[in-house]
Amino acid sequence: MNIGYNGEMKKEKLLIIGAGLSGLYSAVLLQDRYEVIILEARERTGGRIMGIDGHDMGPSWVWPHQKNILQLIETLDLELFSQYTEGFAVYDAPDGVQKFMAPHTTPSYRIKGGITALVMALEKRLKDPVKLNEKVHALTQSDQMISVKTESGVYEVERVISTLPPRLAMQSLDYFPVLSLELQTKLQHIPTWMGYSAKCVIEYPDAFWRKEGLSGFAVSHLGPLGEMHDACTEDKAALFGFIHSYAKYDNFEEAVTQQLIRLYGQNAANPSKVYFVDWKKETYTSTALDAMPLREHPSYGFDETHFDGKLIFSGTESAFREGGYLDGAISAAMQNALHLKS
Repeated sequence: MNIGYNGEMKKEKLLIIGAGLSGLYSAVLLQDRYEVIILEARERTGGRIMGIDGHDMGPSWVWPHQKNILQLIETLDLELFSQYTEGFAVYDAPDGVQKFMAPHTTPSYRIKGGITALVMALEKRLKDPVKLNEKVHALTQSDQMISVKTESGVYEVERVISTLPPRLAMQSLDYFPVLSLELQTKLQHIPTWMGYSAKCVIEYPDAFWRKEGLSGFAVSHLGPLGEMHDACTEDKAALFGFIHSYAKYDNFEEAVTQQLIRLYGQNAANPSKVYFVDWKKETYTSTALDAMPLREHPSYGFDETHFDGKLIFSGTESAFREGGYLDGAISAAMQNALHLKS
């Protein structure tokens, strides 16, 4: 802290780039120590957490071993419910549809009201609202300050946390002085989690598959959906599926409906609504390097800074444990708090 003209301790300014889960929680943890400014390029908060009509179009699940996010959910007084898995699964095979009993796996949970309920609860704890539609273009270090150039002007702050996906932080921002070649290379080689993903939610008048003894879980190599699950909320019946990377969007809704008829019969013929989001096309999430699907979960975790340690590169990909997941975003924010409060 600095001393103001009246002798009182003056808080340093901390600017956080990105109002996703990691950015919001970092702000909540650090706002008593710093004067926090959160900038978000989108017209909404949440980042890769996105809800449409109560359906999660980004991440949906948390697991029992993810203690950090489970603790936060409890602290925020949010409720969990179990992912529905009762009944047979379906395999969409080239020679016909086959039912099978899926092997037992670690249970997963969803948040009542959707993952966006977590975002909204954190926003309520902020002292100052997020500045939306405020894309950052460049960061310049001079003396003890960092100048952050945006769509609307320039912010002068002592410290910055970037919670952008590493590749996006590398490609979309200019830095003066420039990043070292080693750091540029490292950021470029960290895949954006969900950067290749596309998700579809299909809403129905009722959960007919449950009545027929099906869990909603299905696997297909024929597409356009590759993996499907029950996505029912408290008041809506729905399935969701991950869209194959090779799927075509011409007549997409019809193709999805025909696939679900093949899997679940004529009860699937008349969905109420079909929603889909292709994260590859989300400018503030993905880069051209993220266009191809990952073969396995990346080995995430890094601890990188610039501007003599006053710029921290963070976000879920920086977490050494549960990197890429919601829990990783929380872990990254907690690490930021430890670093900047010390």
